[in-house]
Amino acid sequence: MAILGEKNLAAEMERRKKFRVNHVGTKLNEAELHDLEALAAKRGQTHGELIRGLILREVEASRTTHRASAEMVEITACRLLLTNVLRPLATGQPMTEQAFDGLIDEVKKHKARVAEDRLKEHQARR
Repeated sequence: MAILGEKNLAAEMERRKKFRVNHVGTKLNEAELHDLEALAAKRGQTHGELIRGLILREVEASRTTHRASAEMVEITACRLLLTNVLRPLATGQPMTEQAFDGLIDEVKKHKARVAEDRLKEHQARR
């Protein structure tokens, strides 16, 4: 039996797909190089590790839909809070401290999802 039979060859090819053999490069001026070196040192990484991580994060971010910013999430939280507090107050319904605290907890749970939904709706209208 051959050392690299059909099964072994396929397994070897699959294993080699994970090897990093492709080079991507760029040129930097002195200031940019200094900034890169400082950031790599701060993170305890080599230049290659830092650059690879930055590239892979950007590639992954481009695959996913846009996420709502922290500001949008907090604005959405304020909107949720206002709409859920003003209606009972406008209709003369009392709001207990416990009810208000419960409302705050609900807003915290749902604010990010609601902000994402609003962002998707906005993008669909474009």
